[in-house]
Amino acid sequence: MPLVHPGSFIAIAEETGLIVDIGRHVLRAACAQLRTWLDAGYKTVQHYDNVYSEWLCVRESIKTTTVKPSGTVSILAGESPGVHWSPGGQYFDRGIVFSKDDPMVTLLTAAGYTAEESAYTKGSVFIQFPVHSSARRSEAEVTLFEKANLAVLAQRYWSDNSVSVTLSFDPATEGQHVGTVLHMHEGQVKTLSFLPRGNTIYAQQPYQESSPERHNQAAETLFPLDLSPLYDGDLAAIDALGEAFCSTDACEMKPPVTTSNEGAESVGLAGKTAA
Repeated sequence: MPLVHPGSFIAIAEETGLIVDIGRHVLRAACAQLRTWLDAGYKTVQHYDNVYSEWLCVRESIKTTTVKPSGTVSILAGESPGVHWSPGGQYFDRGIVFSKDDPMVTLLTAAGYTAEESAYTKGSVFIQFPVHSSARRSEAEVTLFEKANLAVLAQRYWSDNSVSVTLSFDPATEGQHVGTVLHMHEGQVKTLSFLPRGNTIYAQQPYQESSPERHNQAAETLFPLDLSPLYDGDLAAIDALGEAFCSTDACEMKPPVTTSNEGAESVGLAGKTAA
């Protein structure tokens, strides 16, 4: 049977009211396929653990898998770490801490990003990045019970080690259910952490809810990030760029220079021209 392009039937499905049933079918099929892939991946890990254990003449590993936000995956723009939903859904701010001497700090501030002194780590700065992700649900739209159920599911089937998860909740409407969640899943998950949801829970949160308006406003103040000096290993050019905006111990971001003369160009930060 040939494939049918969505554009040829979605409008009809919406008119006839079948779009909801189609959506449910697709969701069930997608979840079933995901479960198949996860099961297959887990079995593959166990298989190779048996093979290598036999080769090395050691016993099989007690624990081989985990669900944990570690390495580079947890800081990819647009991705949520571990078994979490993104704050704000499609729009959120991602904060990352850099060493004050990191060449990236100079390049980022030259592109318009604001570097704040870290509230927790001496000699470090905190920089926020406005993110537009493909997520369709924010953590505010997912109940505390659903978040806990996902952690239990991951623990039961695919994670030998403790699942790294922080369950965010609305203190006003869900705070009274924290004890209930712990009681419901006692013995089913090794650890659970809880965090009240909001943008002002503590200073310099790594994730903050945003909105299309706030995202667009932030994006309008930023310039394209030029990483070529970093890739080329030209640290002298990076140092010179930093000195262009700094005097003594203070650094000030200057607005782009614009002229009203006909035929003149607008000069952005980092010396690039923009029409």
